[in-house]
Amino acid sequence: MACNTRPNLKHWIEFSLFKAAEVSMRAFSWGGACRLGAALGRLVWFLDPAHRRIVRRNLRESDLGLEESEVRRLTKQCFANFGSMLMATLRMLTLEPERIRELVRIEGLEHFDAAAAEGKGTIALTGHFGNWELMALGLSLEGRPLAVIGRELDNPLLEPHLSGLRGRFGNSVIAKNGAVRESLKALKQGKAIGFLLDQDALKNGVFTQFFGRWASTFPTAGMLATRYDLPILPIFNRVHPDGTVTVLIRPPFHAPRTGNPEQDTWTATQLMTRCIEDEVRQDPAWWFWMHRRFKTQPKEGGLPSQA
Repeated sequence: MACNTRPNLKHWIEFSLFKAAEVSMRAFSWGGACRLGAALGRLVWFLDPAHRRIVRRNLRESDLGLEESEVRRLTKQCFANFGSMLMATLRMLTLEPERIRELVRIEGLEHFDAAAAEGKGTIALTGHFGNWELMALGLSLEGRPLAVIGRELDNPLLEPHLSGLRGRFGNSVIAKNGAVRESLKALKQGKAIGFLLDQDALKNGVFTQFFGRWASTFPTAGMLATRYDLPILPIFNRVHPDGTVTVLIRPPFHAPRTGNPEQDTWTATQLMTRCIEDEVRQDPAWWFWMHRRFKTQPKEGGLPSQA
């Protein structure tokens, strides 16, 4: 785990750059930070052909039906949007609660409360889409905190700063190591567990359909949802040109339960994957296409047994 790692020279260099950037961003307004980040993102798009190729390949091989000109336009926009979000995240470290409330509009709080009223805990479903960090802070400021499952940063000097940001107003972070045990504790307390269910799970996943392709997906959320009949609450966001965010909380739903735990877990995981896909289709430029989501594929000559 990163917290037990002794910092090396690379970690100290990264930390120094982070602190310089964090202090510099205090001089920027929210809009200025977002614009600077977008400009830096476009610069990285120009300088980083490796990730540029990853984004283009992901877009081309999805079933979005994009023309090549659209692929190239979206690729550049993805870099700009991610840069904007990164600089905005640095600015969030020191923003006052009142200012964050001004930046976040929330629709559907009644759905959050309906899921919580079941008294069993909630699977809060989201992904690396839009400004997910600002979304989580806005929810916690409205008294709807999340316990988010996330991987620790490799740099032990940076991890406390990210955890501090995420926990500023009541959210908490559950480390991926031991996530099931800690999630069960939180669910027993009636908490909402946040799952960003759109990363490659390597050999630890089940294969679901995502943009017309197989994608290895972590099954923990689906297993918990079906084993304990938990409400699944989709929570996403839209980023506006001025950097403000509208959080969209969708109505909760329950995954079907047939008594076959393996099949039920897969069905729930596929349903949640489809929720993420439906949101991304509405504005593909704000999803994290730089990630090699489709790296892990079924063995040649066969499809997942759940298919």
